[in-house]
Amino acid sequence: MSLFNKKPAKNILSLLTVVFLLLMSIPSSYAQYFGRNKPGYQTFEFQVYESPNFTIYHYFDNDSVINALANRFEHWYVRHQKLFKDTFEKPSPILIYANHPDFQQTTAVSGMIGIGTQGVTEALKNRVVIPVLESNAQTDHVIGHELVHVFHFRALFIDDSLSLNSLRNLPLWLVEGMAEYFSIGSVDSHTAMIMRDAVKKEDFPSLQDMTRSYSYNPYRYGHAFVAFAGRTWGDDIIAPLFRETAKFGYERAIERIIGLNASTVSDLWKSATIAHYQQWLDDSLKHIARGELLIDEKNGGDLNISPSLSPNGEFIAFFSERDLFSLDLFLANAKTGRIIRKLSSSTRSSDIDAFNFFESVGSWSPDGDKFVHVAVKRGRNQLVIVDANRPRRTQHIPVEGVPSFNNPAWSPDGRYIVFSGLVDGIGNLYRLDLETKKVDRLTNDRYSYLHPSWSPDGKYLTFATDKLPVTYNPDTLNYSFYLGIMDMESPGRDVTVLDVFPSATNVNPVFDQNQEVIYFLSNRDGFRNLYQYNLENGKVFQLTDYYTGISGITQLSPAITVARNTGELSYSYYNEGKYTVYKANPSDFMMVEVDPKEIDMRAATLPPMNRNTVPVVDDFLSSETRTPVFPVDSFQVKEYRPQFGLSFIGSSGVGMSTSRFGTGMQGGVAMMFSDIVGDNQLFSVLSVNGEIYDFGGQIGYLNQKRRINWGGSVSHIPYPFAYLNINREYVGPDSIPLFDYQFVIERTFETQFGAFALYPISTTRRIEISASQAWYYFRRDIFHTYYDDFGFYRGQDRSKGDTRDGFNLQRLSIGYVGDNSYFGMASPMTGHRYRFSVEKMFGEIDMYNAVADYRKYWFRQPFSVAFRASHFGRYGKDSDNNLFYPLYLGFPTYMRGYDYSSLNQIRNNIPGVESQEDFQNFLRNIQGTRMLLGGLEVKIPFTGPERLALISSGFFFTELAWFLDAGIAWREGQSLDWNFTNDTQNQRYPVFSTGPSLRINLFGAIILEPYYAIPFTLDRRLKGVWGLSFWPGW
Repeated sequence: MSLFNKKPAKNILSLLTVVFLLLMSIPSSYAQYFGRNKPGYQTFEFQVYESPNFTIYHYFDNDSVINALANRFEHWYVRHQKLFKDTFEKPSPILIYANHPDFQQTTAVSGMIGIGTQGVTEALKNRVVIPVLESNAQTDHVIGHELVHVFHFRALFIDDSLSLNSLRNLPLWLVEGMAEYFSIGSVDSHTAMIMRDAVKKEDFPSLQDMTRSYSYNPYRYGHAFVAFAGRTWGDDIIAPLFRETAKFGYERAIERIIGLNASTVSDLWKSATIAHYQQWLDDSLKHIARGELLIDEKNGGDLNISPSLSPNGEFIAFFSERDLFSLDLFLANAKTGRIIRKLSSSTRSSDIDAFNFFESVGSWSPDGDKFVHVAVKRGRNQLVIVDANRPRRTQHIPVEGVPSFNNPAWSPDGRYIVFSGLVDGIGNLYRLDLETKKVDRLTNDRYSYLHPSWSPDGKYLTFATDKLPVTYNPDTLNYSFYLGIMDMESPGRDVTVLDVFPSATNVNPVFDQNQEVIYFLSNRDGFRNLYQYNLENGKVFQLTDYYTGISGITQLSPAITVARNTGELSYSYYNEGKYTVYKANPSDFMMVEVDPKEIDMRAATLPPMNRNTVPVVDDFLSSETRTPVFPVDSFQVKEYRPQFGLSFIGSSGVGMSTSRFGTGMQGGVAMMFSDIVGDNQLFSVLSVNGEIYDFGGQIGYLNQKRRINWGGSVSHIPYPFAYLNINREYVGPDSIPLFDYQFVIERTFETQFGAFALYPISTTRRIEISASQAWYYFRRDIFHTYYDDFGFYRGQDRSKGDTRDGFNLQRLSIGYVGDNSYFGMASPMTGHRYRFSVEKMFGEIDMYNAVADYRKYWFRQPFSVAFRASHFGRYGKDSDNNLFYPLYLGFPTYMRGYDYSSLNQIRNNIPGVESQEDFQNFLRNIQGTRMLLGGLEVKIPFTGPERLALISSGFFFTELAWFLDAGIAWREGQSLDWNFTNDTQNQRYPVFSTGPSLRINLFGAIILEPYYAIPFTLDRRLKGVWGLSFWPGW
């Protein structure tokens, strides 16, 4: 819609062109009325390190770190190159961040990056963006996984019959499953646990199910299927299967490569999986959870993880998506499971960007009054100490010199907190003195240290580490985890690594109450079970024997906790696709002594158990010593160059319209260019519609290198409007009377230069500043078609009509925006949003535009209540001008039931409106230079995901709402009257509407809202009207 007071164009393509151009304003958060931000808290000065096949952009101070990472990339390249049979002609770009909070600030990827995202590979630049993670094993796996995607994208570009459009043929389970199989192999206890559970609950999907439904994790199920294909028909068929799928889709590709139809292959996979895991499924003892069920979907959510018992065993803290839209920290009674309160929430704390729940757990103070956990704030990890009795009393502690850490452990004397930290790409254990805020590094080597936990007397720490026991060759590359114990009182803080279950993943060690044993989790039997290590005699006992396992979201997620004073245990148990929390006494567990050297990975092996082909992937992964070592001179430091290149190209829309006045076409192209690290971006949009005068375009620049994002744009945008006039004309020397049908096209042209700046305070708050200079000029084209009194065509011509003179406008604006809301089916469901802004306009007119808009959402399953209070106003000497349309309450996004077409339907049924003049007075009442809006909605998800909606649906998302809209519009000098009045020159009265609506989310492309509105005032009720809105709920 134009800002100018003209009749709206009927050509929807013209309108869409304008809307698209406006939406392309940069940056993305600036283009949004609301919306979250992606702050860049740090400025990264990238350096370049080039290896034979990669150009690595980094900012590490330690040369050994980048050299080790470059070698890992090259090792993975050699492995994948043999599988894909592809060779890089030039080095592929890699961006490495020193830790995950830094990675979340990357400008190379435009979207938000969550805690669980550990790497991204994008297509046009074939660029990998990853962080260094907490352990060497995690970082190595992510490198291997993302490099598979590099080969994926290369396959799309180097094959003449493929392109990026071929991505639509590739199901996510094949793409991600292939990356997991090539980087993990066919032995993985975590994927196997998910598969065993699917067999148990009789919900094992077909390939079609995986393609059509989001219910099945594409990483895990995809991994299992690709491993099945590799172990059955050979690993050398997997890369061709990918290429053929990109060409023809997975069904035809399977037929061409394997020789069987996709349904048959899917059935074979299911049969092999059931047959393989049936031998353990029939053991009934494996399905009995030890202890007492404390938290499940009845009092928590489907995902209840990272439990932590208070020292006295009275309370338990845990993370849960109990409220559906976010993962929050809850406090529960450890005896009854009753939820007491929410300790931390992202909707409550606007300064916190994220909670580190993925592979981290919190810890209690010795007195049980406070709880410490890790959050991401201002671009780094911080300790969050919450008062368990008064959660709003929260202390945030940044740790000097340690920007990234997790798994804090509070010492028994209350003075220290130990955690796993990551500094300049190297992981170590650190200790914070809460009294002096001094930080000590407890370890200093190349190994990884996870899950630290204190002994009850405070003299020892236990942890998981990839450091090898002293009896092993220290130069051996190891990505397994052993148990470590540190003597905190010895002069050198001596570390002992226990030789227990070599090559297994042994994690999450905790001391018992009496400091006699260490409990820990291990996958040494292919499952994920609880064990104990006897500190006196070195004996190891297995305490559980579960068919699925004790687990968090990943293999390295902490999942057990011990009450320091009572010895009770609590653990997170995965079963039936859900994570529940159990509490048990040591006596509740079985005690079966096991050989600490015995490893059996049959249950972790993805079927079929007996391979029909020679292993290639598994052989590559187990043959580290056979991977070539590159000479030192093949790695070199190079000068950083921005290397601007195309990051995105797409159509701004192509279409055709026809009417009795002719046929028109519209089309355009949008492009984005950026440097290799994404600090500088250049946007361009070009669009053509109709005649040459309708050419429009915009070029914009954005600089994201520092905390303040700034940029500018130049644009030329035509706003066409069309209408029809019929005049009586006397034509020719004989003055023949004819009817002149005048098809009038009026164009307003805007040429504008603009500059803007953004200051993201956090992911939920920002300050916006902008300035612009715009020139407006006009053109009117009149197409005359003449008919005589009998309706016969007499001729046609074209003329150029008179227009008003052009003018210029300058604008200065500043705004403060906040948004921590979470979207549901078709509208926000919880959180809040607000915008407060002022804009100064001068030049042709002199006035101010003011906006104060606040919206709040409360979610109490299954209902959400939404409230808003908004003011939009024009102030200053030219606030009441004829250049801009007056503010209008009747837009459905403001008030339903008051748009012109709805009111025109019931004009004869409006009390007090007896003439056209009365109707015009009624319309004037809902227009003005200022308006105040209020709204209240009670809504419920109607169809959609099972846990959220009344009716379960995997693709049809809708919500029902009952609304109450209120508003009043006025001009300067007018007074408020609560009741109806025809004196709209001096008085205005509020109007209201209420009724039901149904919002329909059409596959994320558009939201339709049919509604039935009953307009009313305080003393009158109008007839109800039907309406339709095309906007998301407010």
